[in-house]
Amino acid sequence: MAPQLKHFYDFSNFRIDPEQRVLLRDGKVVPLTPKVFDTLLSLVERRRQVVSKDELMKFVWPDTFVEEGNLTQNISMLRKLLGESPDEPQYIETVPRRGYRFVAQVQEVAEEGLELVIRGPSGSESVSEQKHRATSSTEPQSGKFGRHKLGALIALAALMVIIAGIDLGLYKLIRPNPPAAPFAATTVVRLTHAGKVPRAAISPDGKYIVHAIAEAGKQSLWLRQVATSSDVQIVPPAVVTYVGITFSPDGNFIYFVRGQQSDLREGSFGDRGILFKMPTLGKAEKKLLENVDGHTALSPDGNWLAFVRQYPNQGKSALMVARADGTEEKELATRKFPNNFLPGGPAWSPDGKIIACATNNFTSVRPYRGVVGIRVADGAEKPIGSKRWYGATRRLAWLTDGSGILVIGAEYSRGLNQIWRLSYPGDEAHKVVNDLNDYADLSLTADSGMLAAVWADRLVNIWVAPDGDAGRAKSITSGAGREDGIRGLTWTPDGRIIYRSMAGDAPQLWIMGADGTGGKQLSVDHSEHFDPAVSPDGRYVVWSSSAAGHRNLWRMDIDGGNPKQLTSGNNEWHPEYTPDGKWLVYVTMVYSLWKIPADDGAPVRLTDGLSWRPAISPDGKWVAFNRLDEASSQWQIAVMRFEGGAPHKIFDAPSSSLFRAIRWTPDGRGVAYPVTSGGISNIWSQPLDGGPPRQLTAFKDQLIFDFAWSRDGKQLALSRGVVNSDVVLISNFR
Repeated sequence: MAPQLKHFYDFSNFRIDPEQRVLLRDGKVVPLTPKVFDTLLSLVERRRQVVSKDELMKFVWPDTFVEEGNLTQNISMLRKLLGESPDEPQYIETVPRRGYRFVAQVQEVAEEGLELVIRGPSGSESVSEQKHRATSSTEPQSGKFGRHKLGALIALAALMVIIAGIDLGLYKLIRPNPPAAPFAATTVVRLTHAGKVPRAAISPDGKYIVHAIAEAGKQSLWLRQVATSSDVQIVPPAVVTYVGITFSPDGNFIYFVRGQQSDLREGSFGDRGILFKMPTLGKAEKKLLENVDGHTALSPDGNWLAFVRQYPNQGKSALMVARADGTEEKELATRKFPNNFLPGGPAWSPDGKIIACATNNFTSVRPYRGVVGIRVADGAEKPIGSKRWYGATRRLAWLTDGSGILVIGAEYSRGLNQIWRLSYPGDEAHKVVNDLNDYADLSLTADSGMLAAVWADRLVNIWVAPDGDAGRAKSITSGAGREDGIRGLTWTPDGRIIYRSMAGDAPQLWIMGADGTGGKQLSVDHSEHFDPAVSPDGRYVVWSSSAAGHRNLWRMDIDGGNPKQLTSGNNEWHPEYTPDGKWLVYVTMVYSLWKIPADDGAPVRLTDGLSWRPAISPDGKWVAFNRLDEASSQWQIAVMRFEGGAPHKIFDAPSSSLFRAIRWTPDGRGVAYPVTSGGISNIWSQPLDGGPPRQLTAFKDQLIFDFAWSRDGKQLALSRGVVNSDVVLISNFR
């Protein structure tokens, strides 16, 4: 077999793999977001040259307008991870008024890979391995001696197989270094570069991709011919959200679920929309079904649909089936809340007998997400494998031969959403692509030879705005955490900030000054840590941790010492101190609010309905929270007395998100929350007297994920950033 060259860039103790899009330090992966990786790669490829800021921004964010501050953050993050100071650059030099230059000595390396294939008696390939020879790009590459050695090795290996009468077993015995992952030959090719693709699907023959584009607060549908990279708009822009896109098995039609943007927010119990059908080349669309949550799946013969529907007011979730024309709709299986079927998308098995579906499972130990198979004949449910995820689990796809299922799942709450393969039958689970990208959608060709996916590049930092003034807002983290401040952002009485970061292998809590200096990691194990709250006297931090298996409330000293478990129920989140420091209000796994004495005592239930994210007023008399309205199935903002009981005030606010961040305004006269319009978030407040909502900030870009005022109300901290998403094609993943 002809040799194939893989190119790398080596400098110091680092190596860049452009094909796999990873940076290695001493052979270990350095966590980088895709945009930060693109920044480094563009500088290294043009090493010793001054690359202007405009050139870098066009390369890293093509066809997307971003502020220069995003590039500055990328450079700052690279310097931090490479271990250099801007004043003494070893790698990246700032050229005033011109741009940046990569100054380290770089060696371009070509690795010659020759595939060794040992065939069994049937002639089928049983083992494939590569033998490498690394050469500098400046050296002659004759390689003749290497090829002769390889030929001898192939002959010897074949002789051993024949003599032993076995194939794979013997080869495993003589192979000294087996591949670290089964998908070593996997290739990932980026198809779009706009950074605005939330959903995509590939046609059964692999010739077309239909994808949504989100721009200026609207979404449209486009058809791309893969071979020519040409795009045609098939549905014009509108103020809607595309939840799921699916091709019919014959490739002649596309099915898509579309809803109003206000109805479709991460964290709601369902991504509810309307199912439409239209010819692939785009003509009149036809409405088929209403109240469809998430993706739909078609049976192998194309005659039936499967989808999830949530019934919050009935306390149940259902896996539904219907004819492909929308008729004969019926429930196949149901689950009682808080357990439910996830709306990320069911998948029909190749033989048509089983529908796989992702599930939420609340146990006495810890809630998790898994995959079950629902028998089409009678609705019986059975787990598929034992793999458990603790973050988003969405979009399933069966392999054509029925040997496994692809699923997007995160191993930590709000961790990286990666593509996994579950064996079927069996209990194996491993990642399809071992990278640091976040995946949001996937679909397979009919032969499972090509996988289309949507990957997301999320760069979220902590910003501080004096007096909430957007014009004076400054980023105080470098972006190394990928999701700084999401599910964790609060102030200490002495003006420091405690926040949650994904800088390491697991979500951890950090503390730093209001200017970003003096950073220190507070939590130190490999458990999940989030939702910190600081006592009014500044002595303690209470947070939610999975250190004991459950997600319970823990307390530690402000410096991270003396951790102590406070609760031992079936999972608790989002603690909030009362202003006098005597009580903690929090959320339990059944999505209800409770309170407990801060020192010790019995918990007291405050709400009966589905409730989340409590915020206590500055005077300690009121609790604001997200509440699900059973009649409309929409999340509202409710305000009740601290003692509990029926809500005193209920407000309809933009976004139906369970995870909506809410805070009291410093004067205690209103409840504040972020509103996103046209891809830009700002903080609004709802006065308690019933007056109209009022915009508090005036940002011109980026999204707001969380926020918190300092104790004196003079500074506003925000978890703020951008999310870019594009379509990639993944091949050779099996």
